[in-house]
Amino acid sequence: MQAEAVSRIIPINYCSTPSSSSLPMSEGVAMKDSESTILNRKELGDYLITLGEQIRQGTFQAEGQSWQVPDEVEAAIYLKEKKGRIIVKIKWQWPTIAEYDKKAFKEVQEWQTSFKMVKNRLSLAFKELQRQASQGQFPSEDLLHDFLESSQAFANLGEPEWQGAMHEYLDHLHNLQLAVGNRQLELVRHELRDLTARMATCHREFK
Repeated sequence: MQAEAVSRIIPINYCSTPSSSSLPMSEGVAMKDSESTILNRKELGDYLITLGEQIRQGTFQAEGQSWQVPDEVEAAIYLKEKKGRIIVKIKWQWPTIAEYDKKAFKEVQEWQTSFKMVKNRLSLAFKELQRQASQGQFPSEDLLHDFLESSQAFANLGEPEWQGAMHEYLDHLHNLQLAVGNRQLELVRHELRDLTARMATCHREFK
């Protein structure tokens, strides 16, 4: 079976729906919450109905607040039957910054600016590491230090849900540092490939 994967802007058509008080209540509907649990068929259906009705009504409950759902939502839908198991993943997102108060808005802007600067510095250092390794060179001390420093700054700015992925990234970073110190060029190249794969996975999962 081929996977059905869709990523596009989906228009939301609002219509008359039951009031929120009549909807089944699902605890844990939070943007930053991720929980793996076993639900029976009715519980799963009720949970999805709750989410769906909130979106249809145009007000979404998350993080203890009500958020306005825009007319169009960026969504990614993945459906696949694989080796005797159905896998369904649904992800949607929309900007909420317009609903922040002035103080929170400023804090987010400052974080975004810092994050972008660190990410750009990290990307430049990594590309130079790759270039030098491809030419049979070991990275300079200054370049490796800049990459390590930028990586740690990136980890410090990361969201809580990135922790597991960042720990794996930092483990590979430590291995890279050891490989450079031991003058093992093939191992340096190997760790750079691992870091490339780790970055791609993080970008796909947390973008």
